Amino acid sequence: MRIGVMVILLLCTVGGVSAGELFVAPSGRLTDAVADGSRSRPFVSLTQARNAIRAARQAGCDEAWTVRVAAGDYLLSEPFVLLPEDSGREGAPVIYQGEGTATRVMGALRIEGWRVTEEGLWEAPIPYLPDGTRAYFESLYVNGQRAVRARHPNEGFLTPQAVKQTMRTNEQPRVEYAVAELTARGGDLALLAGEPAGAWRYAQVVVHHNWDTTRRMILGFDAASGTLRTQGGRWKPWNPWRTNSLYYVENVRSAFDAPGEWFYDGCAGTILYRPRKGERLPGRWRGAEVFAPYPGLQTLVAIQGDPATTQIVRHVQFRSIAFHYTDSPRRADQVRGAMIAPEVLGAIDRPGPTQFEPMQAAARTEAAVMADGAHAVTFEACDVAHTGEYGIWFRAGCISNRVIRCALTDLGAGGVRIGDPGGKGASIASNTVVTTFGPYSTAFNEIDNCIITHGGRFHASATAVWIGHASDNRVTHNEIGDHYYTGVSVGWVWGYRGSVAQRNLIAYNRIHTIGQGALGDMGGVYALGTSFGTRVCNNVIFNVDSYTYGGWGLYPDEGSEGIVFENNLVYDTKDSSFHQHYGRDNIVRNNILAYSRQYQVAITRAEPHRSAVIEGNIIYWAQPGQALGTPRYRGTEKARVEWRRNLWWCANGPVDFNGKTLAQWQAEGRDTDGQVVDPLFVDAAARDFRLRPESPALAAGFIPFDSSKAGVYGDRAWRRRARK
Repeated sequence: MRIGVMVILLLCTVGGVSAGELFVAPSGRLTDAVADGSRSRPFVSLTQARNAIRAARQAGCDEAWTVRVAAGDYLLSEPFVLLPEDSGREGAPVIYQGEGTATRVMGALRIEGWRVTEEGLWEAPIPYLPDGTRAYFESLYVNGQRAVRARHPNEGFLTPQAVKQTMRTNEQPRVEYAVAELTARGGDLALLAGEPAGAWRYAQVVVHHNWDTTRRMILGFDAASGTLRTQGGRWKPWNPWRTNSLYYVENVRSAFDAPGEWFYDGCAGTILYRPRKGERLPGRWRGAEVFAPYPGLQTLVAIQGDPATTQIVRHVQFRSIAFHYTDSPRRADQVRGAMIAPEVLGAIDRPGPTQFEPMQAAARTEAAVMADGAHAVTFEACDVAHTGEYGIWFRAGCISNRVIRCALTDLGAGGVRIGDPGGKGASIASNTVVTTFGPYSTAFNEIDNCIITHGGRFHASATAVWIGHASDNRVTHNEIGDHYYTGVSVGWVWGYRGSVAQRNLIAYNRIHTIGQGALGDMGGVYALGTSFGTRVCNNVIFNVDSYTYGGWGLYPDEGSEGIVFENNLVYDTKDSSFHQHYGRDNIVRNNILAYSRQYQVAITRAEPHRSAVIEGNIIYWAQPGQALGTPRYRGTEKARVEWRRNLWWCANGPVDFNGKTLAQWQAEGRDTDGQVVDPLFVDAAARDFRLRPESPALAAGFIPFDSSKAGVYGDRAWRRRARK
């Protein structure tokens, strides 16, 4: 019998508080035959500790286990996998306990061999992988900060003069594919004229079109016309590239011109970095720490239960561990599905750029932590950062899991995903109607007191918190900010066809800095489909700004039904504080909806049933303009809405109900007990929306709520970190 198992059995036999305690430290040696997981002879990896627990269980030891993971770096080249046999039990969990951000589990390559060039650039050789191939990656991190991949323009976006798609077919084998051309305006791409033909192999164009993004390799550039050529899947007819789409190019040598940028020179086999002021060359005293994601490693922790056979991973906890650095996808398989020409597939099969077709909310990307068939798994006080995709995903068959007081930052996509949009269970696909619980059902998960910020750094269309085919989940007291698409999204079925996404709670979150002019058709909180019992309440939502249309605060989209929006403070949005595309019997009650720049309340489609009840809200804006989303959203006037007891006020002009006064609008039977009156906020201009004691809103029945309770709670340092 191995010494490690003998020691573990001895601990189990003795009992006491030390029973079932293992130690992991980076100073251990994987090949050390006497390493037994004790404090003096710790294991070197989580995998060793997991295997020791498995062996002890097989030998009959069923204690609770705590794996104490010391400070240090644990570099992975493959995921740490938990299977059903790695479960704890109720009252006796398996705990992986770290020492905060000092305990780093990382999917990273350390980039070494740096030198300073004559131009003052840092240069290092591209490292080789164990299989002898040169590493390819699309992210680089210097001192824990994501460097900017050589980009044009350095800030913001360009818009094309023209876009064109041509469908072509290869005969042998018969493959249909699309050639897409993007022609620049004027001299927007003039700096590309001198690029050598071989350099396009590692360059990309990224296009933002409404709520989607497309990332493609550049196959060629015609300098005379300023036209980029790409190949990919057929454009979605409802969301193609247009001349008002936004785009930029990446990893082009001529665009490598700003401090903090880096360039992957695949032709020369080197990495170039233009240092920021004060950064010191790696390898020197107090020199910079430079990492790239380990190629192809998109997941650090894989919890692999099997919902179909009810073989579940249960009662496992991760505490105070940092999970850092994961790769973005190459997606050669997805490209094949998109019908791309064989010559392009050949390029992708070698290390090379991501070819990523549109995917709403980045719905099928992976995560640093992937869970299927997980019950009562907890992540507490953990740090997830520097990802190529999402942070944590409870996908299929995940019940009663918790993410508590975690920080998820610098995310390639979003923070947390709950439910399956069509990846794991064949019975659950995008827009599939799921109305009953089954083996793949996901429910009763909780995301509480977390910081989920600085997302969408690779997939701009990702959502900070996404709930798909999942019910009875709680998203509460989180700081959600600095994303380019929606803050919280609930539901994954378009229209009134039924959904399992029922009774979800989105409450006391602070959601802000959403959209940032990079995409359109998004909201602070987005709902989709039938969602009976779902409540969106006591959130503070502000600074939602879209490109084109759709910078909304509260946004029930197609077929949203049975949702209560109550006690939310929404302000400084672009299009309107509340916008409903179409829906049924949603209740919008006792909210403060303030300072939307275009419209205040809007409904796109009028339907024969009751669309919503909008009652007891304070609706406040600054500049003269429409209270209602008309003429753009004509359903606002025509929809069957029960307007009750709302207070309307424009600080600098008359209140206009699409050309009507309040009396004229009330004469049509709308908001007959509503008022046009100043609600008397303490200081609306300073965004202090507390009501003065003499406020007429109080007399009208408005119930004050404390918006300061939204966001994270706990010690001052945690609350301060959330506001950075």
